Amino acid sequence: MAGKKTGFLTEPRREYLRLPRKKRRQSYSESQRNQFDDAIREQARSALDDLILIAQGYDEEGLQAIFSKDMIEELVSTLMDRIGLDDAEGNGKYYEVLLKTIEQRIHQKYREQDRFFKLESTNYPVMPSKPAYRDVKTYMKK
Repeated sequence: MAGKKTGFLTEPRREYLRLPRKKRRQSYSESQRNQFDDAIREQARSALDDLILIAQGYDEEGLQAIFSKDMIEELVSTLMDRIGLDDAEGNGKYYEVLLKTIEQRIHQKYREQDRFFKLESTNYPVMPSKPAYRDVKTYMKK
């Protein structure tokens, strides 16, 4: 294993996930599938806890290298493809939870800087209003 990069999943668990679901049902007993699924969920939650800790404590340059634009786009796109329109909380959809979280965080950061931000949704890809933000003082003068 010298020099080989590995993630948090073991190779057997990767092989399990790479199989189409129908093939998994044929290749593994229900008990085996439950064991794999439980272990994957536990490991993924631990990995996410570690990523949150990294996001909180690591330097900005290192964060940009880890959480690159391409990596974040791939992760969000994959999640949206898989569970984007599924129910998430109450009667909300998963994509709405993501958008609300992003919008709330943007508003919080802009309020700290005494700035204004508005996020609009349309039938087209989500884009901020133009201009995306304005100084509060400039906005109030208009």
